[in-house]
Amino acid sequence: MPRSLFVELGSIACLLLARSVSSFGTPKCSGMVRHDVSELRMFFAEEAAPEEKPVPASVVSSDETSDSSPPLPVQLVIADSEAFLNAAGTFLVDSFWLGSDHHKLKKDVEMSPDARMNLIIEQAADLQEKYGERMGRRLTNACVVAALDEESRELIGLATLKEALMINNEILEPEKSEAIAKNAVAALGPKQRREYKSASLSKIADELLSPDTKAVCLMSNLAVGKKARRRGVARTLCDEIEALAGDWKFSEIHLLVESENTAARTLYEKKLGYELVATNVAAPALRVDFETGAFVEVREDTLIMAKQM
Repeated sequence: MPRSLFVELGSIACLLLARSVSSFGTPKCSGMVRHDVSELRMFFAEEAAPEEKPVPASVVSSDETSDSSPPLPVQLVIADSEAFLNAAGTFLVDSFWLGSDHHKLKKDVEMSPDARMNLIIEQAADLQEKYGERMGRRLTNACVVAALDEESRELIGLATLKEALMINNEILEPEKSEAIAKNAVAALGPKQRREYKSASLSKIADELLSPDTKAVCLMSNLAVGKKARRRGVARTLCDEIEALAGDWKFSEIHLLVESENTAARTLYEKKLGYELVATNVAAPALRVDFETGAFVEVREDTLIMAKQM
């Protein structure tokens, strides 16, 4: 299975065509100008086909290889272009947020096409901010890994990986992690600052931050489309995510899962070998308002899990 296929998504329908070959690693920046939500709304209004109603896909937690279904051959790709992340946002909405009642703010509420589009725009904007190309060096590594059906080139699975700081069993957002690390370096004298000019987040955390702070590698947004479930796609994505974390010099990988999400916990604990590290009571979590197509923050007990590699 190649780990070197760089793919450009040319369609919001999530059909991907191989464009060129590059190393499988941290996405390279090429100075893309940031796009705000209004620009994304215009993009989707032009690119999306409003008459096409998506088929809801299952959440990744049901993706287990069964005896009757052989593993599905896939190609793994990584990219950070605008088109790629817009398509990834559409896939996450349909395969993760809309694929399970667990994510609904209210039960038995149907989502209108306009509400779905609002949700896609918000998800795409979030991916652009966290994983997209940007001018200047990104202190924290971050990437999106997609699984393509080898035959159709259709996007059938997705996962994200990012570096962050964990302080007293609280995992911070990468933006906040990067700000803390940069402030720690800025507080040094000129000579010391030069020593940490190109330092990794792990080096800064180990040498400049408090003992209760460490850099972690966090997997999130693991999702598999309905047609590809129970075919080993989630395991393939996780294996590749773990290999990538190793490339970033991490010996373990972390994830967050709500304690009541039993399906996801079963996948992580029994199938993928993750173990409980800590429980954060009433931690922030997201739900989807099907009436407006907005993400709403709620409070749920959330587990921090980790796996040694």
